[in-house]
Amino acid sequence: MNPWLVLVLGNFLLVLALPQALAAVPLASPEQDRYAKQAVPPAGKALIYIYRLEDASAGAAPGLWLNKRDSGRLEPNTFGMWAASPGRLEVRAGRIDAKPLTINCEAERIYFIQLTVGGDGSANLRQVSYGTGRTEMSQAHLVLDPAIAARAAAVTPKPAAPAQTPAPAPAKATTAAAPAPAQASPEEPAVQESSGLTLILKGGSFQLANSTQTILNFSRDFSSAGLAYGLEGEWRWVNGFALGLEVYGQSQDWTTTGSPSSGSMDVAYVFFNAKKYFRQGSIVQPFLGAGVGAASTTFSGSITGSAGGPAVQAMAGIVFRWKKVGLYTEYKYEHAEVSDPASNTVDVSGSGLFAGLSVYF
Repeated sequence: MNPWLVLVLGNFLLVLALPQALAAVPLASPEQDRYAKQAVPPAGKALIYIYRLEDASAGAAPGLWLNKRDSGRLEPNTFGMWAASPGRLEVRAGRIDAKPLTINCEAERIYFIQLTVGGDGSANLRQVSYGTGRTEMSQAHLVLDPAIAARAAAVTPKPAAPAQTPAPAPAKATTAAAPAPAQASPEEPAVQESSGLTLILKGGSFQLANSTQTILNFSRDFSSAGLAYGLEGEWRWVNGFALGLEVYGQSQDWTTTGSPSSGSMDVAYVFFNAKKYFRQGSIVQPFLGAGVGAASTTFSGSITGSAGGPAVQAMAGIVFRWKKVGLYTEYKYEHAEVSDPASNTVDVSGSGLFAGLSVYF
């Protein structure tokens, strides 16, 4: 038997039985079972196995849902398999509103999920390693639903040659009709969102809001724009909200009006930020955010010393995201005044434009 025929049949796996049906699920032939256990993922797809061994509730066969699509049920010592598109896959057992087991599928990879049913009928799912899945699944047998072939035959044109032969007709019909339901979800977003850590490395320019200030009784002129650089780490949820810590710095040259006195000012900022990203699942994702923190300055040249004070900021921007990396762009405005022990103050408020790289874990 062609192993790809078994794989296509496996895409439907897990018995699309009626929700209340408790009859024994139909099992594949030994040859089909052997091919299924040796299958490799189709091009551009991931291969998913769900298996169930002996557990505390042998008489129960809880329902399974993939991305909220009814995908059948498993009895003890059985397994099923199907192909899934790359991206987020949610698997539920027992109830369609149960807490899902989430897998971020990658093409050409194989995933194993174990189903166990407790004595109270509760269904539990857990992802296991490749080695564990291969070893434990060898004790289970592939399930099939013969009605799938019948439904496919009803909508598939008969071949021109001897199509009346009873045995090959369902197999050919199933092969032709199977690819449509092979998707784990009918619509896959451009970006598969998941909660996790994001690191952002960025650089740009920063301009003080007040470029001329009186410091130590002299008027000091700051350069129009200074180099800025920063690193930000944030935890982002699937709903687009994010909380994180940001550290960035900027430098300004300064001169003294009517005097050769000059030098530079380095400013470091630390902020706790909150953001909201919009258009989840798309490549282009605008965002808004705000942060609270502190600023610290260090003067060199004709003036030396340091000062510090509280700071607040607001930011907006666009992230261009692909799978695990993204292009990060941001405009921010921050307000901060720092002072030293002698009550000398410097206004380091200003605005900046940043661009950088986002990495998603």
